Amino acid sequence: MKKFLALFLAAFMVLAAVGCGNQPAQSDNDNKGTGIANQQLSMGTASSGGAYYVIGTGFAEVLTSHIPELNVTAEITDGSVANIRLVSDGDCDIGISNADAVQYALDGTAPYNSVQDVQVLCALHSSIWHVVTTENSGISSIADLKGKKVAVGPAGGGSVAALEVVLQAYGMTLDDITPTYVSYDDGITQLTDGQVSAALAMAGMPAAAVSSMAATSKVVMVSIDDEHMKKIQEIAPYYNAVTVPAATYNMDSDAVTIGVKNIIYVSSRLDDATVYEMTKTLVENLDELKSYHSAIKDVTKEGLADVGKFPLAAGAEKYYVEAVSYTHLRAHETRHDL
Repeated sequence: MKKFLALFLAAFMVLAAVGCGNQPAQSDNDNKGTGIANQQLSMGTASSGGAYYVIGTGFAEVLTSHIPELNVTAEITDGSVANIRLVSDGDCDIGISNADAVQYALDGTAPYNSVQDVQVLCALHSSIWHVVTTENSGISSIADLKGKKVAVGPAGGGSVAALEVVLQAYGMTLDDITPTYVSYDDGITQLTDGQVSAALAMAGMPAAAVSSMAATSKVVMVSIDDEHMKKIQEIAPYYNAVTVPAATYNMDSDAVTIGVKNIIYVSSRLDDATVYEMTKTLVENLDELKSYHSAIKDVTKEGLADVGKFPLAAGAEKYYVEAVSYTHLRAHETRHDL
């Protein structure tokens, strides 16, 4: 009940428009013990029905409850790709995205037209690309999506970015399907109502939207075969093969799909001392954060700093170096190997 109330209150505070509100970077210097200024911060998450919003709410609540100077709110957004723009443009202070989107942002390549202003705080779990359909849809492979109406997730979300790569591996493009850009929850609703033939979600396991379908309907998850998995990894090596156990959604068999690590990042507008305190609080209260979603149950304190070759925000790097002997840190590189 406590977690339900917390999530309800967080959702109530979301702005009417999708995206983060413009928050003041700092309010005053009435410090309460950590040496940082009082600040109202916002965190870009995603639509309802995925893990990002739940984890983002937990992240915001952990920071707010353990750092007296911070009041952090989680905001519903269009997800992975959109969050980077929101943070870079100053509409959010913190964001969470798939590692591929972060790399595009740091390189300034499509879907971004310039280098984005994001600095990495930590790594989390992997998001799993779900392609969900029904028993009577006639869809048993990715190739079968051709000519079908598909709920692909929010336009700025990670599910669409992954879809474009997968379709390329299968010799198709978005023009070969009829996409509807809706939240994961709405996509599953469209699927069960017969409005679309398949629905996508890029989320930690178990994805809330897919679990809700499993509670009332038979879930069929489309797999990627070995031949096309190799092609996908040639196009986008940051994607790894993931097996989704049948028991996850009461399916008849396991499914094989792609996954990608998730990254939390901050704006350079946040000072190093604030980022240091945020990192310290996250590490010291990781078990509390894990209580919000099972997708992050296996994340370790060492794993938080395992961001590959992404450059860490200076405040985060300072804490990791001081607190633990993170010998795998590779600060100030420009590529990653997630």
